[in-house]
Amino acid sequence: MDYLDLKFALARKGYTLTRVAMELGLFGPQSVQQVLTRKYFSARVEKRVSEITGISLEKLFPDRYAPTKHRTRGNGGNALDDHTTNDAPRKPPHPGSHKKNAQHAGKGEKSWPSHSASLTRSKYAN
Repeated sequence: MDYLDLKFALARKGYTLTRVAMELGLFGPQSVQQVLTRKYFSARVEKRVSEITGISLEKLFPDRYAPTKHRTRGNGGNALDDHTTNDAPRKPPHPGSHKKNAQHAGKGEKSWPSHSASLTRSKYAN
């Protein structure tokens, strides 16, 4: 469905882009419009539009949501029964690696070398 079809489907249910945006706590109707025109993606807006209109996400946004295929077997068994799983033990992570990553997480600055005092002196300091 294109933008005008989606907007018309909302209007038939008594909704405007502004009302949808207000219900979702968005900045304004242009936020909803950008999702409906597929300029931006928002699963929350797409889901709400689907709930309001009663049309599935696969029909509203076919480029984003592929139709779900139900796999069945001819003999009535479960389609996942014959798949084998990899039961091989997994290699444990290196000890202490999570501590190292946690220490540096979120730090975008590099530490200064030991001679940094000479780099930070003002040229006017005596």
